[in-house]
Amino acid sequence: MKSSPPPKKSRQEAYKEEYDASKVGGETFFPDTLVRDAIIGLIIVAAIIVLAVVIPARSQPPADPTSTTYNPRPEWYFLFFFEFLKLFPGYLEPVAAVIIPTVAILILVLLPFLDRSPERRWSRRKYMIGAGVVVVVFLGALEILGALSAPAQPAGEESPLVQAGRDVYNEINCSYCHSIGGVGGAVGPDLSNVGSQLTEEAMKAYLQNPDAMVSQTLHPKLLFTEEELNALVAYLKTLGAPVTYSERAPVLFERYCAACHLLNREGGTVGPDLSAIGDRRSITFLESFTSDPATVLSGSTMPAFKDTLTREQIHDIAAYLASQHAVAPPVTSKPPVTSTPPVTSTTPSPVTTTTPALSPPPVPHEVAGRESCLVCHQTGVAGAPVVPANHAGRTNNMCLGCHQPSPVTTTVPASSAPSIPHEVAGRESCLVCHQTGVGEAPRVPSDHAGRTNDICQVCHHAGPGEDED
Repeated sequence: MKSSPPPKKSRQEAYKEEYDASKVGGETFFPDTLVRDAIIGLIIVAAIIVLAVVIPARSQPPADPTSTTYNPRPEWYFLFFFEFLKLFPGYLEPVAAVIIPTVAILILVLLPFLDRSPERRWSRRKYMIGAGVVVVVFLGALEILGALSAPAQPAGEESPLVQAGRDVYNEINCSYCHSIGGVGGAVGPDLSNVGSQLTEEAMKAYLQNPDAMVSQTLHPKLLFTEEELNALVAYLKTLGAPVTYSERAPVLFERYCAACHLLNREGGTVGPDLSAIGDRRSITFLESFTSDPATVLSGSTMPAFKDTLTREQIHDIAAYLASQHAVAPPVTSKPPVTSTPPVTSTTPSPVTTTTPALSPPPVPHEVAGRESCLVCHQTGVAGAPVVPANHAGRTNNMCLGCHQPSPVTTTVPASSAPSIPHEVAGRESCLVCHQTGVGEAPRVPSDHAGRTNDICQVCHHAGPGEDED
């Protein structure tokens, strides 16, 4: 009589037999497994110590807000994510940075509950192994692309002289009194734009003997070597220097800005003319205003671009606009002086009748050097017309968008502001002395609160008899 074949074992029973067989003749956790793991761990720690001593990690210098040559990059283990964010436009950045990573983490957490198969052989887990391989290949490709990608905003390298000047600035603790980009002290003037305000000769003369240029200045006389002085001046000349922008910037401006703004006589007239905006606004202001105008100027009607453009594109446009400066007008010859006395008449000139009644009044004076319109027209200084109530919220850079210089410049009444009794060159930081009354300098009146150094000379001009001190 033939015996019946043994019943076929279930998959679970077969797995249990394999598991029990694998434990026969095995080793104990202590001390066998624990000792082996401890030895491997010590070898790895020793290797790390040796690498740290032989090939030390290079730490970068402290962050410098004035540097235009540094391109921040993430560490190598974040390069895949750095490249992944480039696949999404600016308004979808929250999706790439928050939502997708959160969903991926949830899938990993739920994976043990979704995949209940007891199989352990990779040949029987083709779908899960295939999905894992696809993810690894995708992340690896992003990692490689991130490592090879060029900076979004290329910048030139700093010269060794400028680097040396930056070191001198830090070594003698200039930031204790001066600020650059909002970082530093407030005892001395802000140096964020000193490179575009003073010449190299003026900087060297002041640094070598401050009191000779500004009587009773608080600035100490420092003993520089010639190399240190040249390096420091070279560094200071880079502060406020023109920023660089990419070839895409003019295209971005044409696409997103030209419908409302003029630039070099081309574009719309809904917003202010931006042809010389670089003379009035910094790149930081332009970047913040382009991103979200309402947070900079309450009541602004300009749309926000933070959800339309990437941060790199907004920075590119801001850099492009910050480089727009006014061109000096040609020198026109004065009309010949004749012996015929001027004829006075109360009859309005026919020239004034060509302006429509509802058009914005023209600017009756020279604009160069007097672009801070609100300094006078906000309070009516020296009889200037006061800004109408329906102009609330408008800024200096908006005025010339509607009010154009008059072809016939009229004579503006002389300002009643006291004249400047000393030379102005090298002494443009008026508030250094007049804020505290240093050297018996007249103090700033209380109704001048909030006015800055660049506003002073709009009203106060050098007198005919300047002191020589």
